[in-house]
Amino acid sequence: MSGIVGIRRLDGGPVNRGLLERMIGAISHRGRDGSGLWMDASIGMGHRMFHTTPESLNEKQPLTNESGQICLVLDGRVDNYDELKSSLIAAGSILRNNTDAELVLRSYEIWREWCAVKIIGDFAFAIWDGHCKRLFCARDFLGTKPFYYHFDGKSFLWSSELHALFESPDVPHNPNEGMIAEYLTSYINDVKGTLFQGIMRLPPAHYLAVDSEGLRFHRYWDLNPSKSVRYSTDEQYTEHFYDLFRESVRSKMRSVGPVAADLSGGLDSSSVVGMAQKLINENSVDCSGFETFSWVFPGKECDESNYINDVVSKWGLIAHKVQPHPAPLDLFLDQVALYQDFPGYPNGATANPLRPLARSRGCRVSLTGEGGDEWVAGSNNHYIDLLLKLSLGRAVGEGNQSGGFTGTLDMLRNFIQVCVWPLVPRKGQRLVRALMDRPEVPKWIDREFAERTGLADRLLQEGYKAKSASYSQKEMYSLLTYGWNAHAREIQDRVNAYHQMEERHPLNDRRIVEFGLALPEEQRRRDGVNKFILRNACQDLLPTSVHSRRNKAHFAEMFSDQLQMLGGDSLFDSLTIARLGWVDGDEVRLMYRQLKKFAKEGFKAPVTYVWMLWMIFGIDLWWRSIFRRENNIPQ
Repeated sequence: MSGIVGIRRLDGGPVNRGLLERMIGAISHRGRDGSGLWMDASIGMGHRMFHTTPESLNEKQPLTNESGQICLVLDGRVDNYDELKSSLIAAGSILRNNTDAELVLRSYEIWREWCAVKIIGDFAFAIWDGHCKRLFCARDFLGTKPFYYHFDGKSFLWSSELHALFESPDVPHNPNEGMIAEYLTSYINDVKGTLFQGIMRLPPAHYLAVDSEGLRFHRYWDLNPSKSVRYSTDEQYTEHFYDLFRESVRSKMRSVGPVAADLSGGLDSSSVVGMAQKLINENSVDCSGFETFSWVFPGKECDESNYINDVVSKWGLIAHKVQPHPAPLDLFLDQVALYQDFPGYPNGATANPLRPLARSRGCRVSLTGEGGDEWVAGSNNHYIDLLLKLSLGRAVGEGNQSGGFTGTLDMLRNFIQVCVWPLVPRKGQRLVRALMDRPEVPKWIDREFAERTGLADRLLQEGYKAKSASYSQKEMYSLLTYGWNAHAREIQDRVNAYHQMEERHPLNDRRIVEFGLALPEEQRRRDGVNKFILRNACQDLLPTSVHSRRNKAHFAEMFSDQLQMLGGDSLFDSLTIARLGWVDGDEVRLMYRQLKKFAKEGFKAPVTYVWMLWMIFGIDLWWRSIFRRENNIPQ
């Protein structure tokens, strides 16, 4: 994990060195192990270094080739390190050292615009090619590493964090109502925009080229929907997945110090921890230490201490447990002041005690279980596929086993929602909503504001389309192009960068994602049990209690407690964004009263309530902190 910034003047003018230095300084917290700057006439690039791999100790950035014509700044890591290195040598590349930055630079020299697809790992980088006067930028396939930019036709500025761009007086500081509207619905669809007009994000799995003709974008990686993995036995599927999972965990354990792991007690994080410790026991990784870090919630339904204890006991782990508490308002105010962006989320704020604790133990790298829910858990859209195959009995039976057709709605209504409604074309869905007098946008959004921002169309806009083999695969594919996921990863990266930690996610490895989406649904979910293949592959790595676990903890209560601690009713009694005409204050207050009623009566609050209320609070805090004085809005 590091930080990158840069300036490219397309008008041929010289780069302002002072501006470049200020941009580097603005992201100094991303890399306290050093900084670097490189300039050549109308191009300037800056870097903040944070050592996380043994190879990075020898890394100097910005990095140029021998001629000085090609220069790289990289925030990232190459997980297919050995494979890529061998490919480069076979292609005739001569490596000067063994750093990840060197591999990325040489990959561009060999494969040019197709270099990004050769790299498996988390990355965002920019390469200046002096031969053709072109800037080439790329971001990893999930958007784990951030990349923000501003382009006004004359200058292209980029940074790992949005606020560094405001070091330039030429970058506008105007709110983007379209993105604000999406945030307020808690359904962020756009993968390109930000809360500011003119500040954009490079979408995941994309590269952009900047030259005399302007900007050119291309999606360098996409799933092949026709690709499938078909074996004759469960054992063959399990063996294939096990090998991929083992290699993914191994490749992410390159570290300059002890490796930390987030252990929740769920199936995913417990599998990662088990595999990591197994590799250590086998001397298959060079690791100076391995420790786990967990949240615990004594007395609450979401507490997973028993599962955590079972994993720790099975492997004899050095384990740390922290009981989180709601964060003070000052923390969120400080986040807005520093990043000029949305303040983040309670689950990120509660990580504040965990990350410093891990750093105090010498850890700079932390493994997580993220990705299991997305790529190996299965999809309710499988029931649509069964329905289309006229397997009505199987659809209903499997739906009942998994809980898909049970709960607050009766079986028939739930069946229609899960199996029938997604088959209705978008125009038909809009017509049905109109006939039933159900607005397409949430009722707490002001009607005029929704119309002005085109919110209904923004919410219905689909991402990149793929000719998926099934509805189940289509739903999984949408997770790759959904704006909310990119936003969540950017917020997560920001939290970790602040605490000088790099999270790595073995189950989000591209090799596992490609394999997971190519599986038949029966390997993801069978007889109502999700993550079937993960359970099979990791059976020996897990205690029985975790392996057989069917439930999953939910942390909506964390959001509810945080809102109460920050002021409760008073948060929503005088919303500035209500006075601006963005939300209906009465509807927001009603929603919060309903949330409190659920809490008082001991019922589970709908997850949607807490997310929506948090987004409303966050946008109000962001706008008041940044724009209130500029627009003379009273407190």
